[in-house]
Amino acid sequence: MLRLVFIFLLMALVCPVIGQQIIKAQSKSAHFNIVPVKDTATTTGISITTNLQFYEHEKKTALVIGNGNYTNGPLKNAVNDALDMAATLSGKGFKVILKQNASRADMREAIREFGTEINEGGVGLFYYSGHGIQVDGVNYLVPIDANVEMKAEVAEECINASTILRVMEYSNNRINVIILDACRNNPFRSFSRSDEKGITKMDPPKGAKQGSIIAFATAPGDVASDGEGRNGLYTSKLLKYMNTPELTLEEVFKKVRIEVSTESAGRQIPWENNSLTGDFFFTIK
Repeated sequence: MLRLVFIFLLMALVCPVIGQQIIKAQSKSAHFNIVPVKDTATTTGISITTNLQFYEHEKKTALVIGNGNYTNGPLKNAVNDALDMAATLSGKGFKVILKQNASRADMREAIREFGTEINEGGVGLFYYSGHGIQVDGVNYLVPIDANVEMKAEVAEECINASTILRVMEYSNNRINVIILDACRNNPFRSFSRSDEKGITKMDPPKGAKQGSIIAFATAPGDVASDGEGRNGLYTSKLLKYMNTPELTLEEVFKKVRIEVSTESAGRQIPWENNSLTGDFFFTIK
């Protein structure tokens, strides 16, 4: 009996020491370089490092359409805008699908090709320069071969802008960008109404992992200038700030809005709707 008591006393003295040694071994301090960042390739709020090179090497795909050679209401700068936008995006690592003076069939084919490309993820961008009209609250992009005599024909002859949004919603993109420099006067005078100038408000497409942004050359219902130089006023400023290093998408569009509004004496105020939760940079450095 005394032997058992002795064993229990010995264990009581030894076990706390062993426990302390185990805890000490498991509690060795560690150092992690975890810092909050503005944006990462994932949806988490922290990252081990901030790697701006990610934005340079990320897959990027753009569909660029410029329509100017209309029978009614030709636009002198729309094709130049598209050519310069395509060249700029290509120089920044985008795979660019470019269409100039596109028919309805051409536009539909390009949209299908674009939809196939963006299924692989990355950043998707759609840019359109040309006539855009709204009819009964629906926005349409006008091909150069549109033959419209009556309001009821618009849906058959033109491209519903929502088609682009749906294609982008079905993609696997991190971010979607839609830019519509399409707020010109309705070329179809036979049915145009004073309360249906330009194009109407649209929400950005859903589905992108870090959101989407849709940008308009001017406020919904207003009309944008085709410009006096090589490019339209809006696109000329957009190209300028896309080439400015380390500006996020929102910063690019804000600077464009300020400059366009100033130079047009407030007659043209660019507009955006966005659901972005991540960043994208056209130019890193």
